[in-house]
Amino acid sequence: MRMRAVALMLTACLAVAGLTGLAEEPAAVVNGEEITRDELQAAANLNQIVFGIYQQFPAFAQTLLATEEGEALLERYEQDVLDELIERRLQRQAAGERGITPNEDEVQEWVDQTLENIKQQHQLTDEELVAALAQQGTSLEEFREEIAVDVREHLVREALKEEVIADVRVSQEEALEYYEEKPDQFRDEEGELLPFEEVEETIAEELVVQAQERAWRDWLVELRAQADITINL
Repeated sequence: MRMRAVALMLTACLAVAGLTGLAEEPAAVVNGEEITRDELQAAANLNQIVFGIYQQFPAFAQTLLATEEGEALLERYEQDVLDELIERRLQRQAAGERGITPNEDEVQEWVDQTLENIKQQHQLTDEELVAALAQQGTSLEEFREEIAVDVREHLVREALKEEVIADVRVSQEEALEYYEEKPDQFRDEEGELLPFEEVEETIAEELVVQAQERAWRDWLVELRAQADITINL
């Protein structure tokens, strides 16, 4: 049994290595910027996923690693992760072209709050958190910077989105059309239809949110269509 377990774990390593690739070429190039294999591997975290599945469901792990269907599933997952990395890189580039940068005071506030949430969730003191990080081979300063990197990216994406959707508006005619198409949403407790004037603002707010999300998705599609992207998976 032990030899079989070791063999399966080695198979997992080889399978994951085969998916992420050992070649020097990057996983993708986005407008001249590389997304490295290491970046993809870190984002996909396939080693940990496969070993986690093996520890709990060894039979399923064997099926996952030893069949074409399982390999296709892992490859599809890796492709999805790479697509997400490409989209993030495109957004980062677009934000840079627009001169969008995060406010460092806000970044550090987010970092502080994230650390507080971690301590509360795991009931850790400052000293216990530092000790736990040391066991994982990292320091509090390094951990803070890891969090800060994610926070900066999040804030930049949010600022970019706000710029893209800033001019989205909904007319009174659109709000009235929605009101007339879905009257049952605007009745009082007695079933009487509320006057349009009383619900116009609520309708407009809802329609603006929907229109903004459509505008953002459409903008992302156009951004990717105009980009020079090479994928090497």
